[in-house]
Amino acid sequence: MTGARCAVTPGERIIRAAASVVVGAVALNSIGNLWCAIPAGICATFLVIGAITGWCPTNLLPASRGATPEPNTLGYAEARQHFDV
Repeated sequence: MTGARCAVTPGERIIRAAASVVVGAVALNSIGNLWCAIPAGICATFLVIGAITGWCPTNLLPASRGATPEPNTLGYAEARQHFDV
């Protein structure tokens, strides 16, 4: 499986770990309001997993397909084409 990890630096992992502590504290503090505590707990879990393993929660989303654009039928040069100046 390709793309199982994010391209993160150790500093970004440390920031994720610190953010997971803060979000986890919010989850514990709002334990009386489950509509807030449950999503915060889930986010804190994803952050700590990402901080430890380098995994991205965005890997859960379906991969976008690299759809090729339709060819230019108007005859004008496009920015994605090579220009000779």
